[in-house]
Amino acid sequence: MRIELKGIFSPEYNKPEIPHEPDCCAVLMHADVGIAGREGADNFTFTVVTPKFLAKWPETRWGRGYLLMPEFSWQEAERMVSRLVSSVSAETWEQAAGQLCQFMEWEFENYQPHSG
Repeated sequence: MRIELKGIFSPEYNKPEIPHEPDCCAVLMHADVGIAGREGADNFTFTVVTPKFLAKWPETRWGRGYLLMPEFSWQEAERMVSRLVSSVSAETWEQAAGQLCQFMEWEFENYQPHSG
């Protein structure tokens, strides 16, 4: 099964807008990923973060869900997510999403249906 990046956006900035200091920022991003050739996608989130930002605010933090870039770039963020998505090899959507979860946070991660 092939999956594809359907879109990428940020709730903080509208494309092509970028942070005032693109080399010192942390930007929340969303990637819509779905099965190639089909409508619909699931949402995966990650934060683009720069080394300068980490040096300025050095508190301890987890690394999953972060894309480290020298400076914020819409083009580079999209290229990296597309590259990640195209590297996934899976037979089911759940397996594909599980592979993406190693890097980004999936909206349905740990979802349990209501057993009412």
